[in-house]
Formats: sequence, structure tokens, C-alpha cells
Amino acid sequence: MSIADRLRQRRMINRENRAIDRALRTAPTESMRNEIAIFAQRKTF
Repeated sequence: MSIADRLRQRRMINRENRAIDRALRTAPTESMRNEIAIFAQRKTF
């Protein structure tokens, strides 16, 4: 894997993590937050 590929992958991971954090902060209910958390734990890179 080249350095450019690693940087691209790292950027994607960071973008996904920010999106998950945003979704957790704005989720209207506790059950929604729980589902988002489960989804986040199951993601693979």
C-alpha cells in the first residue's frame, strides 16, 4: 500500500468517525443512539 493510499484511507476513517460522532450527538432518542453505537462497533476498515 502506498503512502497516498494510506493517507486516503486515514482521511476516510476520520470522516466516518466524525459522521458517527455527529449522528450520536443529534440522535433524538436513546434507542437511536444505541443503534448508531452498534453500527459503529461493527464497521470494518
